[in-house]
Amino acid sequence: METLVETHDGTLQSDARAAIRAFILGRNLGLAPDSVTGQTSLVTSDALDSIGVLDLMMELGDRFGFEIEEDAFALAHFESIDALAAYVASRRHQA
Repeated sequence: METLVETHDGTLQSDARAAIRAFILGRNLGLAPDSVTGQTSLVTSDALDSIGVLDLMMELGDRFGFEIEEDAFALAHFESIDALAAYVASRRHQA
């Protein structure tokens, strides 16, 4: 049974990662798709401004069915696309 949960979480993370990448690329039409990786920082890169972060979190909450709370905006969650995808998967798992 744990393997199914891990696979499910892995799929959630993969889906979240893809959604985050698509959102960033949609907001930055001049950005080369291969320049946005799982390690792309959402803190130090110019991928999103503060309004973009809010819009992204609202979209992720709607798409993956979790409520956005204050802890969602902890800096650690935005260190990379992978970090944010892991947060989304953990929130979805709690929902």
